[in-house]
Order: sequence, then structure tokens, then C-alpha cells
Amino acid sequence: MLGVASAAVGLWAEGRIRRAWGGSPRQLRTDDPDLLSPFERLHFPVLQLPIVTANGAKVPVVVEMIHPMEPDHYITSVHLVNDRDPVPSKGQFQFTPANGQVHLSFQVRLDHGISVVMATADCNQHGRWTSTRPINIPEGAGGCAGSAPPPGRPRGPEIDPPVIRIPQLVKYGRVRPDEIIDVQLKIRHPNRTGLVYRDGKFIQESEPFYLQDLQAYYSGERVSRFAMTSALSDDPFITFKLRARSEGSLRIVLANNRGQRFEVTHEIRFS
Repeated sequence: MLGVASAAVGLWAEGRIRRAWGGSPRQLRTDDPDLLSPFERLHFPVLQLPIVTANGAKVPVVVEMIHPMEPDHYITSVHLVNDRDPVPSKGQFQFTPANGQVHLSFQVRLDHGISVVMATADCNQHGRWTSTRPINIPEGAGGCAGSAPPPGRPRGPEIDPPVIRIPQLVKYGRVRPDEIIDVQLKIRHPNRTGLVYRDGKFIQESEPFYLQDLQAYYSGERVSRFAMTSALSDDPFITFKLRARSEGSLRIVLANNRGQRFEVTHEIRFS
């Protein structure tokens, strides 16, 4: 799966990597992996998103890396930004060695037009590295003016409790010790920027409402914390990795910007 730096050339638009430590930043073409040294490839945040999409309110984004996640050498955080948008930050995602691998999948709001999304990864030893991907969203399909529910939204409560799904448990009925597993989190929750697009500019018409914080605990230890923004899509489906180092409880606590909290627990068992 992490061969995507070379295998995804035909699926994803050209991106770039920038080294932001130890001298002047340097850019390399990622559609030719032979131009990356093994060290650079290790620190390259592989950013995936569609080249073109007609739904700027729910753009799928994936970030993953082959970087080790060991106590003395690991990726501490990944930050996603689109400087062209009225809500530039798409979230900052903190990791620990307990994750086992940097992998993040979720959905964001992006404005219409041609723009560039940037992923920045921080290594605890080797500083900051960035990669970029362009995206094109047609006029009228941008998602940043997300103050009203999308058409066709079913009636009923707008917020449902979060649910955790672990595909390895569903498929095999168990998890192997030290296996890196997928944690999939689903929650029904509206996420609104409160912005409207009027007379060629964005105006803050109402207060934003969105999931602001996600914290994941494994056997009582916090392993990840995700700081999200109003650019998060409605009803997000979030996936990240976790190393199953022992049996225990996986607990995820979410909070929105109005102080409401939501919690879900899933037991990790080896047999």
C-alpha cells in the first residue's frame, strides 16, 4: 500500500516534496521516485486526493508515510493546509510511536477553482517536510460556504454517537499481537463553516459549528490527537493506524466547538 509514491502516478496529480530543515528548501518531482533518495523517500508525506471533483463539500484526503514510528525516531504530526481557502487549515494531526504507521484518511471542504493542498510532516529528528497536490473544483461546487444542510439530507437527529470499526476484527475475528490495525471512526455530525459566498467574497453569516478535537486512548495511554477545523466535512469517516501491542480498550473522545463531548470504546483482543 505504501508503494503509492510510485504506483499512484497514473491516479493522482503531480506533487512535490520540500525539505524544510538543514539549509534551503528543495523540491523534487514525485512522479519519478528514482529522484528521491532513500532518506527523502522515508520523510515524504504521500498526499492523495482527486485531481478533479464536483463535490467540494466532501473531498477525500489520504496522507501516509513509510517513516518508522519508533520511540527515538517518529513523525510527531501532520498538518494539512490550502492557503487559497477561507478556512486554510484542514486540521493538525498528532501521532505517537504507538500508532505504528502514519496513515490518515478523512474528508474536507475545499473552495472552487484550481488550488494546491499541502501536507507538512514533522519528524522528531529531521525537522519539517512538505508535499503538495493540485485539485480542481468547478465553479459552484465549492464546499467552504457550508452554513446550510446539503440537499437531500434525511430528517431526524443531526448528531448520532460515534462508532468504531476495525476491519481486521470483522474479517478475521481477531487481531495478532503487534499487528498494525486500521481504526475506522464514523460519526453523524454536521460541520459548518458559517460562511456564505456573496458578491465575490466569503462573509461570516453565522457561527461555525464543527468537531474540534479527537483524542484516541489505548489501554489508558493517549496515542493520537487530531485538532480539526470547520473545514471538516459533514458526517466524517476518519481512519488511522494503531499498533496492537497488547490487549486493552481503545477509547476515542470527540468534542465539538460548543463543548459537547462524544465517546466510544472498542476492546482489542488477540483471541
